[in-house]
Amino acid sequence: MFNASNETNWENGTSTPSGTSSTSVTSYHILSLVIVVLEIIIGSFTNSLMVIVNLISLLTNRKLGSCDTILACLGLSRFIFMWLVLYVLFVSYLIPNFSGTRQTFHYVLLFFNYLSLWFATWLSTFYCVRIVNIQRYIFTVFKTHFDDLLPFLILVSVVISASCSNPAAEKGIKQTFDMSRYGSEKNSTSFVGIGENFATFSVLCVMGSIPPFALFCVSAGLVVHSLVRHMKKMKAQERTGFREPALDAHYRAVKMMAAFFMFFFLYMIAFNVYGLGKTTEDLRSCIVIFLIGAYPSLHSVLLVNGNHKLRNTCVRILQKANCYQKDVIEAISD
Repeated sequence: MFNASNETNWENGTSTPSGTSSTSVTSYHILSLVIVVLEIIIGSFTNSLMVIVNLISLLTNRKLGSCDTILACLGLSRFIFMWLVLYVLFVSYLIPNFSGTRQTFHYVLLFFNYLSLWFATWLSTFYCVRIVNIQRYIFTVFKTHFDDLLPFLILVSVVISASCSNPAAEKGIKQTFDMSRYGSEKNSTSFVGIGENFATFSVLCVMGSIPPFALFCVSAGLVVHSLVRHMKKMKAQERTGFREPALDAHYRAVKMMAAFFMFFFLYMIAFNVYGLGKTTEDLRSCIVIFLIGAYPSLHSVLLVNGNHKLRNTCVRILQKANCYQKDVIEAISD
């Protein structure tokens, strides 16, 4: 997927062409860019909606709930991440020998990748503490003080994401592992135009992704366990379906978590395949690009649809846009 004729120096972030410096933009390059642009249009609208609506609510009410705070942070991190992905593709396809700020963008891209995952995890945790009732001291304390702990949790997320995506982490990994066991530098593939081998990239992904994903799995497991327990209780009382308020809340939370799990699982596979350069210039590369963009864009669409305030605002905006479009068409036809 990246230009294989460029040998890139990871230490200084420069690129040295080993062959011709020109590259041809194939139809698959164009299709990948079109896919990303469409997903960015959708994702930019939904994620900016999550940020702007909650910021207006904060300015109006002088306070913001935990769920709205997490949604605003998640929308902002995903908005930035998607535009960074577009920059990466643009540089990789159209300016493959550009070496100006590739190394910096590598770390920034990883930072917002990890940060958006942490915010999505805290959103799942919020659903968990609001729905699940477990008589355990630690869980009860966390449930009671979640709103007070949220600023600290956001700060911890930023610190961990920065720690897992800085040059010191990469250098530490390279010093820890014997890289010769994973192939020579010539065989290493590039990520964001920076030479990097399999072990370093994989460990960086594990460091930044596994902790929040493990926390998400715990939250999801508790919600599913609570749902099963409530369903057994309702069955014992000869009540069926999801009409009970408690089961309704569980059902919505499980749907949100299942969607997050599906999008993130496919995204992590695609992100690693793309970063390791294991795709060729064919339809498979376009599918990988689609999966990378689907996580921060289409998942946000589901979040907006599942939030009453955001959904109503989105409907009003689309209705006004439709009316404006009709007025423009009528004016042109006249």
